[in-house]
Amino acid sequence: MEEYEKTKDVETLLGDPKKAILAIAIPSTIALVAQSLTNLTDAMWVAKLGTEALASVGIVFPLFFIIIGLSYGIGIGAASAISKRIGAGNKEEADRTATHAILLVLLASLIVTVVVYITLDPILRFIGSGATELTIQECHNFARPIVVFAFVFMATGVMANILRSEGAAKRAMYVLVFVAVINIILAPFFIYDYGLGWGMTGAAMATVTAESIGLAIMFYWYFGKRDMFLKFRFRGFIFSKVIAKDIFKVGIPASFQLVVIALVSVFMNLVLLHAGGDDGAAIYSSDWRIISILMIPIMGVATGIVPVCAAAYGAKQFEKIRTAYNYALKLSISLMIVVAAATIIFAPGMVYVFTYDPGTEYLREGMAEFLMIAALFLPFLAMGNCAESLFQSLGMGVRSLVSTLLRNFLMVPLCYVAMLMTTGLTFIWWGAAIAEISASAVVLVWSFMVLKKVIGSSGNVFDIKKPWNYLRTK
Repeated sequence: MEEYEKTKDVETLLGDPKKAILAIAIPSTIALVAQSLTNLTDAMWVAKLGTEALASVGIVFPLFFIIIGLSYGIGIGAASAISKRIGAGNKEEADRTATHAILLVLLASLIVTVVVYITLDPILRFIGSGATELTIQECHNFARPIVVFAFVFMATGVMANILRSEGAAKRAMYVLVFVAVINIILAPFFIYDYGLGWGMTGAAMATVTAESIGLAIMFYWYFGKRDMFLKFRFRGFIFSKVIAKDIFKVGIPASFQLVVIALVSVFMNLVLLHAGGDDGAAIYSSDWRIISILMIPIMGVATGIVPVCAAAYGAKQFEKIRTAYNYALKLSISLMIVVAAATIIFAPGMVYVFTYDPGTEYLREGMAEFLMIAALFLPFLAMGNCAESLFQSLGMGVRSLVSTLLRNFLMVPLCYVAMLMTTGLTFIWWGAAIAEISASAVVLVWSFMVLKKVIGSSGNVFDIKKPWNYLRTK
């Protein structure tokens, strides 16, 4: 094994798996809270521009999600590959993997900017079929800056994952919280007439500006201050098929996972525009912003699973994988049970952030109804997210993708049938909930089976009739 000087973050990553999960999960959760509050704040400012502006955010969201999905794939694939090499004690290969990741995101962002910008109008009209012309125009105003500055969004995501791959989740948190604060400060100045008065374009440009500052800070740590464990090796760079394959076998399925989610969002927008017009799309997109915030604890825990389990896998310490996964799973499910109960109780007040204006006040009851139904599947979301992160940490990107396909596309027939057979939106919300609950339960059982196979005879025996026994750590 190659000898190298470990940073404190790397020592934590390779140490007690429970402590390592928390060391990454807590800062990641705080960073996600900051990002989600930024999105929520943006939506609050946008809501004052009218229903068309609020609906345009939901329509553009799938496109933005696809762009971010590409960088997410590269980032999560690189994080898994880097952590595995750190666990195996191969620092030079870990450095080379990080270098490959940043060059890949540069190439991907250039392609995205050119292709999407040229085809932006037909894309938005397809996603927003049924929307008014004014709403489509607002979509253009919001989407153009995001597409032009795609590299900023994509590179920020990849760099944050590289930080986490070496256990430096706190640094990623510092940057993302700082970005959120800057965005919150800039947004009203960019949007309203007492500042630049750019409207929806201003909402996007405020985010671009904040993200650019955050990206510059991360680049400084690696290229200026140079106090990180990983080093980018551009001099004498040689493309490695082995490294690229290791990134892509997790990264490509991971990217497709977000594309799948985005496509389902497109479908849901079409269904809701048909069933409830702009109001239906506004309710769905606004409530999903709240749901995304409620999901943050499980997303933070799932983020910790990838580098911790990948490092243990690289070190061939399979018992650590089981311990880390079981701990993460029980923690995230417990948190979501509490969050779900609180959501059901306080839903009417939670949706007020989008319905404070007289122009959107009439949406309050419908938003509260969807949010209370959605709360029921939050514990099951925890199961599905943790299982998919386990698959990614083990280099099983295709299994993770299949899990996402099952959890999302099951929603399509249920919601479509609900639209055809009923009036209103209530049964559409129930269709989405039933799909998530049933599919996540199946994915959880699958993860147990995969983990047992990886661990071999050293693991607990999986009993399909009593799966909870498998979660008991020694």
